[in-house]
Amino acid sequence: MKRGEAGRLRGRDFRRTNVGMQLLAALLSFASLAAQPPAPEALLAEMRAACGGDAWDRVEGWHETGRVDLPGLPGVPYETWHHMRTLTMRSDSRVDGRIMRQMGYDGSVGWQVGPDGQVRVNGDPVALRRMRRDAYLSSFAWFYPSRFPARFALAGVESRQGRTFDVLRIEPEQADSFDLWVDRGTHRVARIVAGAEYAELGDYRDFAGVCSATTGRQGDGDPTHEIVLHVETVATGPVEAALFSPPTAPR
Repeated sequence: MKRGEAGRLRGRDFRRTNVGMQLLAALLSFASLAAQPPAPEALLAEMRAACGGDAWDRVEGWHETGRVDLPGLPGVPYETWHHMRTLTMRSDSRVDGRIMRQMGYDGSVGWQVGPDGQVRVNGDPVALRRMRRDAYLSSFAWFYPSRFPARFALAGVESRQGRTFDVLRIEPEQADSFDLWVDRGTHRVARIVAGAEYAELGDYRDFAGVCSATTGRQGDGDPTHEIVLHVETVATGPVEAALFSPPTAPR
């Protein structure tokens, strides 16, 4: 082989190597970008699309029935109602057909009615921030950011049991913050963390075109406090505003 030919071959080899290195660098850069969590707005859009999309615009209320496994008392029937435009909520639980507890939040105060029929109203500012947070959570209010103002931020990426989650931190207006763990594979919420409390969500089903978890394991790290919700039915039509006001007479 002539000296000039050897030089040309070495030049072609170098160019091939250089192109290969550039391609490898581009692939690595793409992989790095793909591993990064999306912006909060993009993540919310993915979550909404994966859970019903525009069908959420037709949801007026939320009437849910099911059973809850309490410590030492499994299968207690419950009902919850939410007004999807006012962040108000109510929940009733029954034992042997009798109301064991009622509780609600009317947007201004929280209230409870125990087995004794006495109405207890709570207007403590700290408790109200927690109640408003819970109403926001129960109403899927992150799907309505223009309706219910909140701050959204990405709080990192978590891995658990072979799954990767983007952690979306939400601070609703006049309410405590919480984290949503969003499964990258499904874009659905798999875990909620609010202070020391958590909820593990699963078994998603569609109701009237929108999705909801039908199993929720809730706790605070103490096994004796853990409860499990099993959702059976959901209706998304209008609900009466009077449902959320504190009762005026014992029940």
